[in-house]
Amino acid sequence: MGSRDDRNINRVILKDNDMRAYVNLSAPDDGGEYSIDEILDLLRKNGVREGINRSRISAIIKKHIYNTEQMVAEGTPPVDGVDGYFEYFFKPSGGGKKSPPLIREDGTVDYTSVNVIECVSAGDKLAVYHPAIKEKPGINVKGKPMPGRRAKELMPLRCTGCTYKEEELAYYADIEGRVDATKAKLTVTGLQEINHDIDLVFGDINFKGDVIIHGSVSEGVTINATRSVTINGVFHGKSIYAGEDIIVQGGILGVNSLATDTIEMTIECGGDLMADFIQYAEIKANGNVSSNYILDSRIVANDMVHATGEKGSIVGGDTYGMRGVDAKFLGNDVLLKTIVASGVRENVTQRRKQLAKDEKTQTERLEEMQRRSDEIERNVRLGSANEGMMQERQTIMREKIEVKASLQTIQQKGAELDELIKAANGAAVRAYDTAFEGVVIMVDSQQYVVEDNKRAVEFVRDNEGNLLPFPLASSFTRNTNFES
Repeated sequence: MGSRDDRNINRVILKDNDMRAYVNLSAPDDGGEYSIDEILDLLRKNGVREGINRSRISAIIKKHIYNTEQMVAEGTPPVDGVDGYFEYFFKPSGGGKKSPPLIREDGTVDYTSVNVIECVSAGDKLAVYHPAIKEKPGINVKGKPMPGRRAKELMPLRCTGCTYKEEELAYYADIEGRVDATKAKLTVTGLQEINHDIDLVFGDINFKGDVIIHGSVSEGVTINATRSVTINGVFHGKSIYAGEDIIVQGGILGVNSLATDTIEMTIECGGDLMADFIQYAEIKANGNVSSNYILDSRIVANDMVHATGEKGSIVGGDTYGMRGVDAKFLGNDVLLKTIVASGVRENVTQRRKQLAKDEKTQTERLEEMQRRSDEIERNVRLGSANEGMMQERQTIMREKIEVKASLQTIQQKGAELDELIKAANGAAVRAYDTAFEGVVIMVDSQQYVVEDNKRAVEFVRDNEGNLLPFPLASSFTRNTNFES
């Protein structure tokens, strides 16, 4: 049998990072058969020591399986560890997109189905931590350990308005309010919830947190909230300011005073605004503005403006969405003056130039302070610094902190504006049904006046920069548009 090995007729093949060993035997010259020990000896000479399947070797010998690869040894694969993770008992916002509202049978959008707030009560379990499961090493057929992927543990969440119980690895709400989670923090903030209509007798609302009003708001009322505002009824009030989203499920109805070019109702939010309808209001939103119809209003959105649903219309007023505007109908057949705009306006360009100028000024100021600071430090090291220099040293240190903070704010605003400008590239105004005669369309610095009714049209700048109407591709003709 030794001569068979010596002639290298029988082979051992290692595969899969030495996790499997195969033999390829030739038929014995003398017509006999191999013994198990002969095969084991062949494997040992090729370094195979672990996971040897004697039953399989025996079957190969008895069945005279020759001239084909047969697996006779298999290592134990490693088991990767499982990272620790948090299980939440609410839906973390995490900055993700909101779920789209429902569409009614008549084709309008039901904004009562939208809710941006997840509320909890004191004592509610918010989250539980599942610790990492340790990895298990494996071994290949040569006896070499094969490590599994090491599992990672997560740091405990920082808590505001909630408590971590270490013995349960669980988090519980301390107060009633809105719950939010990020990768590092769990927060429950105060919530002002009012279960009736609001009028001037009740007074204005100023709240550090979220505001929910289960009713309507009368004329003259002002609402200020650092987070979101949700109104189940109609808003007739004077103004709303919200640091985040605004949802007015019953719609926004101001006073028709555009004849005198004045609008008494102002609404501003740091996120999206959604309303059943918008009428006679001035609105500024850092995100999208979405409504079933917009009438005689002034709208400025840093993202999109959507007039949603089968009857979605923008009629009258001045509507601007930096990334674009879309509606079923633009204007109407009585030629009510309607201006619809998108793209980068001149004031946005000027704002960016001013930020760049401010950044340069603050940078130069910081560099000058650093030069003076270095001079004083040299004098300190040489022992020639006087009392006035030491006082100046302290003053410069304080001013540097202020200037650095100011510079950081300017740079952040500049980066945000750059993102908006980038997103506005290719901005367009779309009418999925009709853009009526007389509507003024503006994209960037270009203007186009619709001279006759145009069906299913998109107003966008061509390769030469001219603003022109183009037929909407079939893929664009849809009733609602929340995905942008």
